[in-house]
Amino acid sequence: MLRKILHPFYVIYQVLFAWWVAILLTAITSLLILLFGRYLKIKNGDYYPAVVWCRLTCWLFFIPVKVVDRNKYVEKDKNYIFVANHQGMFDILAMYGYVMKNFKWIMKDALRKVPLLGKACYETGHVFVNRTTPQKDLLRKSINILKSGKSMSIFAEGTRCDDGKLGPFKKGAFVIANMTQKPIIPVTIQGSYDILPKGCRFIHWSPITLTFHAPIECKGRDSENVEYLMRETRAAIAKTLGEE
Repeated sequence: MLRKILHPFYVIYQVLFAWWVAILLTAITSLLILLFGRYLKIKNGDYYPAVVWCRLTCWLFFIPVKVVDRNKYVEKDKNYIFVANHQGMFDILAMYGYVMKNFKWIMKDALRKVPLLGKACYETGHVFVNRTTPQKDLLRKSINILKSGKSMSIFAEGTRCDDGKLGPFKKGAFVIANMTQKPIIPVTIQGSYDILPKGCRFIHWSPITLTFHAPIECKGRDSENVEYLMRETRAAIAKTLGEE
């Protein structure tokens, strides 16, 4: 009830202040990533500015992010493939801001057209894909990232859901894990669908919870391993969402 009462003031705050600051933060962060990560080649220079940007943006819109079991399962000296469900726009901010691992995204090619941000992501090694991207190119780039000691983050559904429910998983993340024999850490995202459902023009306040699950290790290197990884990852995420 209180959320409904405060919502008109929250919308005014967004229109008059928050969105403008968010755009400015995005531009500044993109320039810092290009400067520190691409041109000066400072270690993690492309990573820490993005973490700060994501956290500041969540704070700017008063979106709290709760992290569950990250320190229990994520080890400092290992790299992983983080596989998450995709509920909304704030998933990216929550993951990049709170996973606390230097990782590269597999992201839609359309994001490459976003001024400054798209260039910053491209120049610092994130992987852009579209429907015509050859699988061998995706695998080659992903393998090189994981071999370099960095982690990867992938939304298993490929796109954000329409209704808040867990959608079908695509095999890309699991094929990469099968090829590289890197463990998958499932991450369940809850709450972000309520912030900005498809078709909404203004943000609604809602907390986000990131729940990290135990790493799923590869069993073999074949098509059965791909199916096993996808089945176990989906089961872990679905259980937390209550969609078993």
